[in-house]
Order: sequence, then C-alpha cells, then structure tokens
Amino acid sequence: MRRWRDDLGLTEDPIIETALETGRDHPAPPDGPEALDRAMERATRHDAQKAAKPPKPPTGKRQRSRRDTPCPSEDERAAFCADMVNLDLYLPANTVSYTLLDAMLARGLVTPERLRLRGVR
Repeated sequence: MRRWRDDLGLTEDPIIETALETGRDHPAPPDGPEALDRAMERATRHDAQKAAKPPKPPTGKRQRSRRDTPCPSEDERAAFCADMVNLDLYLPANTVSYTLLDAMLARGLVTPERLRLRGVR
C-alpha cells in the first residue's frame, strides 16, 4: 500500500475504491496486495488522463431555460380550456381539473349544461 501512495501518488479513497471494484470484477483474485498492482497503475493512468483532458469549450448553443417565459395565469388557462369545451375541440379526460372548472364557471366562460354535454364532471 505504501508503494501505491508513494510511487503512484494515490490517496486512500482511490485505493479503496479500486480494490472494491477489482473485488467485484474478480471474486476470487490471487492472494496478496501484488495482485492489485496493475489495477492501481490503471487507476493512476485514468486519473492522469482525466486531469490532462481540457474542459470542453462552449458550443455556442444556449440552452433555453424554462423560466424564459412566464407561466400562463389562471385566467389564460381558464380561457384556453373554455375554448376547447365550447368549440368542440378534442378534450382529453384529464385536462379540466376542479380548480380550472371552478375558474371557468366563475368567469362565465362555460355553462354547466355545456360541461355536461362534453362529459366534464
């Protein structure tokens, strides 16, 4: 273990992690710590390659944030669903929640009869 720390520059956490991975991959490895020498050398090379790899430059594409546009207000959502109910547009069963139903009725956007005709309960 001293060789791995002194010669290879590994700390305790990578040594334990590499030993556990090797144990999972090879349930019956040869006896003794020398059996782990190659695995520790690979771990050192892997860490060196990862450290030498330059960070990726930005691609110039900007990810659009979901918060760029504000969420629709309750009035806008009620008007949208009322149009679906009143214009005989496709109306999925789970579109109209009780809150939205109350908002449409309170604003006079739909009538209870129209909701019954469309199967909204």
